[in-house]
Amino acid sequence: MSYRLIDNHIHGSFGVNFNTANYEQIKLVLKELFKRNIKGICPTLVGDNDEKIYQQLKLFKQIKNEQMQNINSEALVLGVHLEGTFLSPDKSGIQDKKVFKKPSVENFKNLVKDCEDIIKIVTIAPEENSDLIDYLNAKNIITQAGHTNGVCLNGCKGLTHLFNAMKPIHHRDSSIVLEALVNDEIFVEVIADLIHLSANILKLILKTKPKDKILLISDSLPSSNFGGDIIFCNKKINSNGKDENGTLAGSNLTLDVICKKLLQEKILTEEDISLMAFKNQIKYLNLNENEIDILNR
Repeated sequence: MSYRLIDNHIHGSFGVNFNTANYEQIKLVLKELFKRNIKGICPTLVGDNDEKIYQQLKLFKQIKNEQMQNINSEALVLGVHLEGTFLSPDKSGIQDKKVFKKPSVENFKNLVKDCEDIIKIVTIAPEENSDLIDYLNAKNIITQAGHTNGVCLNGCKGLTHLFNAMKPIHHRDSSIVLEALVNDEIFVEVIADLIHLSANILKLILKTKPKDKILLISDSLPSSNFGGDIIFCNKKINSNGKDENGTLAGSNLTLDVICKKLLQEKILTEEDISLMAFKNQIKYLNLNENEIDILNR
């Protein structure tokens, strides 16, 4: 593999769930991902009670601070992606909507407390409230629309796993998918595992969006590189990445495997992958020179 990778949306791997993992388990995943040329990640947390989320934020903040002092052969924690809590109950997907809260500045501050500086991305259902979006944008925390029933981005900078957990395109209606596709300033996450999106939908995205606004992600579950059933969002997820009702959760593939599939299917070139799974992320995440130097090692 001649290209480096950054994964902005990953829930774990190797049997490790970032929502529940301890220090040693997280370090194991970071080392294993590095072996696969995944140089940096935004560990992604689904909805849970406030105290559990806060404890994980503290842990990732500790690991990030340690890495910036001395990092060996492990993927760099670039900041946490909060995908849970501020989502639409109507588009909860695999997540537990009982733990969702209205997107508000107060609820956000109560959740993250003194760990705001480790937050890199927040996924929000923008139809629920825009005050939090304005607050986060002012703090240079990336806002992404996702798990949404809305039709407008309302100031969000990107879209979480395009087409998944949102209203589909209809030729006579407005939709958040359509807005993101026709707006050349909006970044879109793409789960390109050929399961969450078909090959033809990927080709449509590539024809519609500028390549420098596409972010390849894995949405990797703890079951990737593990096998067997797991518990995720308090639900049993089988080896196909679905719960007992057939609801599709994240991917059972890490980003390196997804990229190899895209090459094999001749959907993308290595140059495309280097752009959409590394260079675009550096720009989008607004990384500093020290972080970029570590990623390029």
